[in-house]
Amino acid sequence: MNRELFLKASTTAELVGQIVGRQIEPVGLPAFLLALLTHVRDHQPVTPSTVSAAAGVPITTLRDNVQRLVDRGLVERRPNPDDRRSYYLVTTRRGAAVLQAAGDALSAAYELLEHELGGELTEHEAWLEEINDALKRVLRELERKGEPAEAGSPERSFV
Repeated sequence: MNRELFLKASTTAELVGQIVGRQIEPVGLPAFLLALLTHVRDHQPVTPSTVSAAAGVPITTLRDNVQRLVDRGLVERRPNPDDRRSYYLVTTRRGAAVLQAAGDALSAAYELLEHELGGELTEHEAWLEEINDALKRVLRELERKGEPAEAGSPERSFV
């Protein structure tokens, strides 16, 4: 049985990261913050836990990155009237402008990718969403079962 999905997905993530990083460098925002800012915009007003789930990022990592967005004036926290321990995230005008500039910068890469694949990316995006949803379910199941496999064991390798 060929078990290269994780390896190929890792390569895909690396290539996408390089393309996004290259294209948005003039915007002045690292790719990992652009992704987070996009999730906030797409779900706002949104709680950090919802962004964490949407982005597949642990909440502890998310907190530091949310603070980076707040410090840059791209996102603001708003009180959650239903839960005083929580807050909502919303993009600021500056955040919306950065997202617009990043979108413009990524357009050329999207057009080249569509050309390479011979058409619109809709089907590919749907397939990736299906894979990501399945991977989230697998991760929850592995977490439910307990401890991860030991380092160096066959269960931890890509192949």
